[in-house]
Amino acid sequence: MKLIQYRNIELAAYLCVQSFEELPNHTFELSPDEEIALIGYKKESVEVSKVVSIISKAPIKGLSAISNVYKLAGLYLSAKSELSQQIREKYQQSDLKQKYFLTKIEPSLKSQLEKEVIALQNQPFAILIKSIYDISDVNETELNTAMQSVTTVSDIDVQLQILLEDIESTLLNIRYINKSADEVVRDILNNFSNAIQKIITNRRKDHPNFEIEDEYDVQDILYVILKSVFPNLRDEDAIAKVGAKTTKIDLIIREEKILVEVKMIKAKESNETHFIEELKVDFESYHECKWLRKLFCFVYDPYKKTRDISNFNDLKGDRIKGEHNFNVEVIVAN
Repeated sequence: MKLIQYRNIELAAYLCVQSFEELPNHTFELSPDEEIALIGYKKESVEVSKVVSIISKAPIKGLSAISNVYKLAGLYLSAKSELSQQIREKYQQSDLKQKYFLTKIEPSLKSQLEKEVIALQNQPFAILIKSIYDISDVNETELNTAMQSVTTVSDIDVQLQILLEDIESTLLNIRYINKSADEVVRDILNNFSNAIQKIITNRRKDHPNFEIEDEYDVQDILYVILKSVFPNLRDEDAIAKVGAKTTKIDLIIREEKILVEVKMIKAKESNETHFIEELKVDFESYHECKWLRKLFCFVYDPYKKTRDISNFNDLKGDRIKGEHNFNVEVIVAN
């Protein structure tokens, strides 16, 4: 949130590395040189002569036009052959945290960083990078100590933010027991009806059963379950209108490019027809989420109103509109 507030070149660097699909959705307040660097971060073409002109400027008070690593990284992405030497020189001058950032810009530097951190013992950033790269055994105590050391700084900058997010992703992958995010979400949705029996029919004495009356109740329970596995899960996010209709995304796992749409067929409903038509309309809105890769449609049918579960088959599969496509999977539970 702090990065977004400042709208500077550091935000452009962060989005390019961690959330490229969101980069076009932000505005920036940049210098003319940084505007050229921004083009590099957006992976758009720019005249190489403009980049060469920037790096050829004489230093002012000892600072060259590419002293700022974030400006340099963006310019490098615009003219890699021309700035190959400069990016490698910057790497040699950097500390481990900045070296890790530069490997995200130029992946060929990763092998060099791996060799460096293997040789280091008890260095917090080296321990974190070893964990991310999985290049040596790092025990839980070492990792906890390293995390405490680096997070006691007064301010978390872009480079540390990126490293910490990558550590989080690494730890979550371990927690999944080598399952993909899609597999984890699928397992949770398929087991939903069985899991909730404990709270809706079989609570402890003098504790009332939970009432699940509509899809918001289902959504809230799924939020609690999924949030424990995907800490960055968000809910109820509005997306752009399609025609006169505004759609709210129920559950969002942005880092995995997953959305979960929740429906509940209530006692007063006659069958599934209305829900199928409603989902078809919603799908058009989801094309506004350009980053979307996987959409799970979870239909909770506790009253067994579904006449023919195969009626949901038309919703499954790839949805394509222009250059955007995402895959839909429907899970019906009762």
